[in-house]
Amino acid sequence: MLERWALHGWLSGEAGESSTFAVMFLRGVDAADGFPSVPWHALLWSRSGAGGREPAVRTWMDGPAVAMLRSVVEADDAMDSRVRAALAEALADGTPVPPDRLLSGPVAVAAKGRVGLEYGGVAALREAADGSYRLTVREEDGRRLDLVVEPTGAALPYSGLGDLGGHCRPRCGVRGVIAGPGERPVTVSGSGWFDHTTGADVPRMSGGRRTADVGWSRLDIGLDCGWDICVGDVQVEDVVSRRVTERLTAAGAVAPDGTVVHARPHLAESSSWTSLATLNTYPTSWEVRLPEVDAQLTVTATVDQDIRSLLFGLGLLCTDAEVRGTLGGRPVRGRAWVEVVPAQQVTDIEEYLGRLQTVTRREVDLLYPDRPSPALTASLLGGCGTPTDGMPDTTVHETMVRPIRHLTDPGGRGWRTFVCCAAMELLGVSSGPYAPLMAVVEVIHSANLAIDDVQDESTSRRGVPAVHTVYGVPTTINAATAAYFVLDRVIEDLVPDDDALRLGVYQRWIRTLRAAHGGQAVDIAGHTEAMDQAVAAHDPTALLARIQAAHRFKTGLPARAFAEIGGLIVGGDATRIAALGEYFEAVGTAYQITDDLLDLYGATLPAPQGARRKHCGEDLRAGKVTMPLARAVSLLPADEISRLWRSVRGGGTDPATVREVAAAVTGCGAVQACYQEAKAHVDAAWRRLEPLLAESITKVLVRALGNYAALREPEVPARGGVLWK
Repeated sequence: MLERWALHGWLSGEAGESSTFAVMFLRGVDAADGFPSVPWHALLWSRSGAGGREPAVRTWMDGPAVAMLRSVVEADDAMDSRVRAALAEALADGTPVPPDRLLSGPVAVAAKGRVGLEYGGVAALREAADGSYRLTVREEDGRRLDLVVEPTGAALPYSGLGDLGGHCRPRCGVRGVIAGPGERPVTVSGSGWFDHTTGADVPRMSGGRRTADVGWSRLDIGLDCGWDICVGDVQVEDVVSRRVTERLTAAGAVAPDGTVVHARPHLAESSSWTSLATLNTYPTSWEVRLPEVDAQLTVTATVDQDIRSLLFGLGLLCTDAEVRGTLGGRPVRGRAWVEVVPAQQVTDIEEYLGRLQTVTRREVDLLYPDRPSPALTASLLGGCGTPTDGMPDTTVHETMVRPIRHLTDPGGRGWRTFVCCAAMELLGVSSGPYAPLMAVVEVIHSANLAIDDVQDESTSRRGVPAVHTVYGVPTTINAATAAYFVLDRVIEDLVPDDDALRLGVYQRWIRTLRAAHGGQAVDIAGHTEAMDQAVAAHDPTALLARIQAAHRFKTGLPARAFAEIGGLIVGGDATRIAALGEYFEAVGTAYQITDDLLDLYGATLPAPQGARRKHCGEDLRAGKVTMPLARAVSLLPADEISRLWRSVRGGGTDPATVREVAAAVTGCGAVQACYQEAKAHVDAAWRRLEPLLAESITKVLVRALGNYAALREPEVPARGGVLWK
């Protein structure tokens, strides 16, 4: 059972207004749940100033808490295997993943009587004989919190939220001192909410597998008219379908005279925000209706900033909020404290990366909007000073915007946009202000897909007809090639006063465009003659080098450019930018190799969980030479590979022959060899990058992305069993 002691307070002093939030976690011994039967402890403290400035956040945990996290990760078969491997690797040394930090001293908890918690010399909470509490936090850099909390008025017991117990105390008196690093202590006073809750903390497991993911929101509302309202919302999601299977919502209100009213609120989220650091989506505005007290309120968070901590999954939102509405038919205003922990278990890394789609679509809509306009026409045509008179806005929109939106609207897997965001986060800079780059990456990638479909004569993409089948080949090529230069439309806004930096970004991208076209040229030309020579000599060395070069230039180098451009824009140093570029180039190259593999054994294996596979042998039917087919040259007998190659050379191969060739290539170990090669590329680049990066949750996720690129299927058929699980 987990206990939680928390204070959030609004404080005033000579330095102005600020808010603070501190929470101490204590989990006692309970061996029945299958996790380490030793107590663990954790602490979170944040402080923010007036005006919505980003909070300064600190989180700590002790060694048993790290062991608990590691046990949960290792036991959770529902977690995506690539993410689980990266997390286990990060937690292997027994230290937390920053920004979580390890408590350096012992933890002491009073055995009975009044509350007494001492957390490693960093924080303490003590209950006095008069019922007040003293909360202290002290850090080595001089940060200091020393507050006395005096509960007043009625307590609100928690009820109606499953097994959650305890109570909260609104409108406590708070006084004491606060100091930042290098600051002298400042006397502060104000009010706050103090609460003590108990409840289960471990995920719902069955047979070692997580069965449910739980998210929750809490709104502590203080109205200027004297009413206090606490609203809790718990949502249980199935880990496979991500459908909400259970929802519990409850509220309590305290009138100015101390009367307690329990309520069943109507709670609706009216806006949301997606963190580019954790990819969690948080509600940021709520409509709250409590019929029992005739209250209709709108609660709006003031800061879009999540707190990153593996203790909560990936992160949580804690922020002040403004409140407006009516109570008893009369206008009211107030303030609130909001905590949101969304259901955020990563059961499928593709679904996880897909969380970026909402933000990406929003940014694409700003760059390539739904409606034509003179301003859009001028922007699309280069903004070079030449009047756009006579250029029909509607025609420009229909021929340059709509073909691109045809592919951006359905959305893709999102790993390329993640690369750009992650590169900035890895360098210690929030990627939020640079969200327009996500639209750039998505537009450029969609343009590349549109042209690729023309060249391959494909008829569909992303579940919709290929662009050229709707808009025609000439329009598609023109719109897509114009979109390759979309970076120019955002870069001046992102770095308006640095000509040298803009030049460096432009040079990086223009060189990448040339290189990617070279890779595409080799891919279009194909490898038929090189395969002929390899089969004749029974030696695929030159052929493999040619295919890998095409993959590297076509897919690897654009991924490298997206990472390096992100790093350049946020001022990263040359050494780390180069290492980031090398790693993401390996990720892109590995992704293309495993794309070949999906197509190959998609012709022989059933789709996972009954789903339809994207790939099902198109390359073999078309007679296209891919990495696994090339690998098979040296793994199959010379006469056998010669016969198989003759049966597919030139394309138009019948389904039965496709299945035969796919089975032979898969069975000889070519698939396993390709996966090992893809993984070796990613791992080698990671070994060079890893020491240059500070530990962080983003670093874990970037490592997981490399695992995913090198192994697109959670389990790979291979001789002797599963290659990676």
